[in-house]
Amino acid sequence: MNILFLGDSITDCDHSFTKDNLGNGYVKNLSLLPGVTAVNGGTDGFTFPDVLRKWRLMYARNVYDCVAITCGINDVAVIADLEAAGRHEDASAFLEDSIAALRTLLHELTGTTCAKKSSAYVQALNIPASPSDSASHDSKILLLEPFLFPIPQARALWLPILQEVRECIQETIADFNKGYAVHNASALFARYIPTQAALDDLAGQFGLPAITADGVHLTGVGHKCLAKLVSDALTSRKLLTK
Repeated sequence: MNILFLGDSITDCDHSFTKDNLGNGYVKNLSLLPGVTAVNGGTDGFTFPDVLRKWRLMYARNVYDCVAITCGINDVAVIADLEAAGRHEDASAFLEDSIAALRTLLHELTGTTCAKKSSAYVQALNIPASPSDSASHDSKILLLEPFLFPIPQARALWLPILQEVRECIQETIADFNKGYAVHNASALFARYIPTQAALDDLAGQFGLPAITADGVHLTGVGHKCLAKLVSDALTSRKLLTK
């Protein structure tokens, strides 16, 4: 099974500085599963529009059985900065653009047509999708929930924004799944994987410092948790066998 991992620093994990180009996090853990070929396409600091741009630039010419996406916390950070500066309309517009990029990405990963018109921001992304260059896609999609811990305590101010971003992601996936059923009634749709509850359970068992040092980035224990969540999702969708 060929799996592309897209997203931000949670996925990246310094993969460009490791010999196998897989990094030191959950992607590396999953690459050790029998039958899995992993590609780490994460980049520190990425938002959903960044992920869409990198997909088009680097990976759209290839075919993947599954694409796993871990993204959203940097979108939260941008919105939080805009809100703190009193730029509430810009914050709302940025959230709309981020979700439009996610929606476009879902459709490009599965070779389906989006009924909703892309935002002007997504249309202006400087790496256009090229049908002549792109492969024929029908990837299964796993989208990992963005997570956050109040370290430092000020990060707790991000929690309402995080919840709004999560709800928008879930609504986008639900809408996509309804539309995708029209194209393929027997398809395994995009799946949203909750992460916060599982990480909270680990923090309850071992203490928060065992999971994260800064509220966003995970320790090895946290990455093993993400790897298990993804592995379980792949198994439940019969993409992997145990």
